[in-house]
Amino acid sequence: MALPQSVSLSERIARHLAVQIIRGQRAPLERLPESELARELEVSTNSLREAFRLLEGWHLVEIQPRKGTRVCGVSEGDVRDLYDFLFLLLGRLAADIADSWQPGQLEPFLELSRQFEAQAEHHDRERVHELAFDLAREGLRLTPNRYLNDAIEDLLPLLQRYSFMALQEETAELDTSVACMRNTINAVVNRDGTRAAACLREYGENQCQVVLRAVAKRVAA
Repeated sequence: MALPQSVSLSERIARHLAVQIIRGQRAPLERLPESELARELEVSTNSLREAFRLLEGWHLVEIQPRKGTRVCGVSEGDVRDLYDFLFLLLGRLAADIADSWQPGQLEPFLELSRQFEAQAEHHDRERVHELAFDLAREGLRLTPNRYLNDAIEDLLPLLQRYSFMALQEETAELDTSVACMRNTINAVVNRDGTRAAACLREYGENQCQVVLRAVAKRVAA
């Protein structure tokens, strides 16, 4: 499979595999054999290894000495830890943006939100899911706190994986996501940082429970 030209080869490979992991096309604990994948993607094993290191930094794979690389598992503890920590950071991000945005800065963010709403009306779950994270990354461009930016950026791929599980688990999660995003954006536009942070924390708590139910079903199966 030939990969599109855009960024570095290793990052293109990592993004391609990340989408497969996020959407469940690569199962938890599935092995990722170097030689087979290199042939499939028409890349060198060195480039693939660099991609694996990126994926490891995104918490999507684990590299085991002398055993190779496999997709990270999903446990209840992993889910709780991510949602508890990351939504504190996302709440802080939303509050910072609400308190400090300048005229003109929000327009790219608002354009993405309009696309998000339009796709939600068509019930395109995969596209809505992608746009939600495009919105999050656009928000990162609006914070001057590089440590907050880096911490959130590193964890977003794992949140994408878990939130996709939530969308697959409960169809109502799409409507919940849209309502949360709408309320958060309105709070940011109105410079209500406290409300924006509260919206995201409540959303994170609710989605965490949906993901935990999905994990419990997998364990019981």
